[in-house]
Amino acid sequence: MKNFKHILSFSVIVVFIMLFIASASASGVYKPPMKNNSENQFSKIINKPFDEVWDRLISYSAGTFFGIENFEKESGLLTLSFGASNPEEYITGGYWKVDIKVLAQKRNFEGDYVKYLSTYNKGQLIGKMNIVVVKIDSAKTKVVVNARYIFSDDTTTWSFNSGSCAEVMVANPANGTPPTRTICPTYKAENAILDALE
Repeated sequence: MKNFKHILSFSVIVVFIMLFIASASASGVYKPPMKNNSENQFSKIINKPFDEVWDRLISYSAGTFFGIENFEKESGLLTLSFGASNPEEYITGGYWKVDIKVLAQKRNFEGDYVKYLSTYNKGQLIGKMNIVVVKIDSAKTKVVVNARYIFSDDTTTWSFNSGSCAEVMVANPANGTPPTRTICPTYKAENAILDALE
């Protein structure tokens, strides 16, 4: 009798799970972001002397949400850390449109894939930037901003640097969409630094 109750309970659970899966559906459209690996998105020659560029870089960084982790003027290296409550401004996952139905609940979304993950899947962005300032001559300085992005949601992590993207397999792609998702930088963080130094 006890075994029969266990089998019956197990059967009820299996039937419930099958009904839940049958009632859940998701269809979508996904277009990965355009990859822009051009070095001018994160590197610039500035027509100012090294000392002026360095001082402005430190002053600007101290007044922003970037956290200064390390700096060494002799080597021209500044390391910043950052996070964002609006990661879709700093990284993009491309176009994402999805219609999800689970039992009586529906979810419709159209927009950036990163925005979707940060809204519905606890997507979070953390990053670090290594900024290298190099004296070219007495009136010119080269600045290179290399950011390291780490974006994670409930199940997946994307890691990539300035000038590259990350493409990873996802666990449950919606019907009609490829099994991978790509995330790239928007270069907003890099350009904020470079623009502030001109």
